[in-house]
Amino acid sequence: MFCRHRFRHLISRGNQFRGSLNAAEWALVLLVAVLPAAIGLPLTWNRYQLDVQAQLQSAAGRAVNSVDRVFGQVDRSLREAAPLAGLPCAQARGKLVSLAAFDPYIRSLGLMDGRRLYCTSVLGAQDTVLPFTPSAPQQLIHRQGSGPLYPKRPFLMRSLLGERGQGIVASVELAYFSPLLPWQADDGHSGSLLVLNHKEAVQSTLPGVAEVPGSAVLRVIAASQHYPLAVHSWVDAEYLWRGASARLLRALLLLMPVGVVGAALLLGYLRKRGSVSGEILLALRNQEFLPYYQPVFDACGHRCMGVEVLLRWQHPRQGLAPPDLFIPVAEASGMIIQITRYLMRRVAADMESLSLPECFFVALNLSPSHLQDAQLVEDCQAFLQHFSKTPPRLVLEVTEREPIQVTPQSQQVMAELRRMRVQIAIDDFGTGHSSLAELNRIHADHLKIDRVFVAAIGSDSIANRILEMIIDLAKQLRISMVAEGVETEQQRAYLQQSGVHYLQGYLLARPMPLEQLRDFLWGRRKGQPAS
Repeated sequence: MFCRHRFRHLISRGNQFRGSLNAAEWALVLLVAVLPAAIGLPLTWNRYQLDVQAQLQSAAGRAVNSVDRVFGQVDRSLREAAPLAGLPCAQARGKLVSLAAFDPYIRSLGLMDGRRLYCTSVLGAQDTVLPFTPSAPQQLIHRQGSGPLYPKRPFLMRSLLGERGQGIVASVELAYFSPLLPWQADDGHSGSLLVLNHKEAVQSTLPGVAEVPGSAVLRVIAASQHYPLAVHSWVDAEYLWRGASARLLRALLLLMPVGVVGAALLLGYLRKRGSVSGEILLALRNQEFLPYYQPVFDACGHRCMGVEVLLRWQHPRQGLAPPDLFIPVAEASGMIIQITRYLMRRVAADMESLSLPECFFVALNLSPSHLQDAQLVEDCQAFLQHFSKTPPRLVLEVTEREPIQVTPQSQQVMAELRRMRVQIAIDDFGTGHSSLAELNRIHADHLKIDRVFVAAIGSDSIANRILEMIIDLAKQLRISMVAEGVETEQQRAYLQQSGVHYLQGYLLARPMPLEQLRDFLWGRRKGQPAS
């Protein structure tokens, strides 16, 4: 005896099932396990790069502000020394020395007349030709030191010209700017440059590096708003990886448990949902599904016109399982097509062993999704060709547990079936997803009236009124009717009087295995009462 409660309990415990997850389900579990890290680590890496870039930009901006302050002080000293332009060196030198001494950034101040430097705060009177021609009221020139005053040390010259080509020039050593530049690393993986006129690097935090290297992966530029100077800062990939490693490791340690928990929850869900699927697959291999046959009679209830094939599962531990416990799972998992194909082969072999009456039909339940499968035509051909003599009429009862989608593919399949004289019935009409529009497009041959409406016969319920509407509709569409669940003589008489063509139910015969069906049909031929 089958125990429904024990079978449901078995379904709820995935570790007791013989089946297991398939490769696609394991791949999904693995994907969920690594997905948090796969998404989180790149986001962490990008966030770190943005942080480093923001730090570079901020440090370069501070460096430019410091450079502006240096030359702002130099410009103030130049403006204060401007009245000395054109004066004799003996008269002006004392003031030059004083101004240069109190300016922390100026190495020396000098007086010039055109290109001739004739007085400096350090050496006094001079007669030196400048290595450049002053061409603007204010000018910034990069020079390498020469002579006793500038022993090959780089400096910047800032000039202030008067009206007659006379002016003041200040020398500022570049060594002052080295501490101001950011990212002073000695490993060669980061650095900064002070760039003059957007092209000439006048100072670098890395010796011998005069331009941003090609290995740089992040680069920022902060330009002065007052002077033709800019700070270029950069870092390479190794610098980023070293800095990001700790952050990435922390992120991984946080994300891995999330992935593991998610994978465990999904695994539990798939095992719970797929447990019956695994059992179904194994049951197909072991041929545990059995066809049961319920006879279908004419309206008088005397002549057996055919049988409906009902599926039962002979579970090795739980006994005979009714279809309502596993058919929905089989439909949801897509395995219902495999079951139907198996059942057609099994039923064909059973029917071939019987001596069937003339015009006998065999009705098989069909999931609506099966109508989208072109192989259904080949399966029906194989069923009909299995018989050495005249085959029974094949009726496919399309269930309404899921919507019947009429597509070009399904229409082509149904057209092929009609050419083979395979008939289509709508099972449990009025209780599922079917609509009148779909009924018209399917061109069904039979409507099966659900037992819910048959049970309402003799009552004043809404179900009884719906039954009358279904019968009227079938008559108008000239579709034959099959009533299920006929259990009383009153129901049989009402259905016969209403013009229903076929009856099936416990009043007439119960579902039975093949051997009982053989005896049943033999007894009918001998005129014996139905068992």
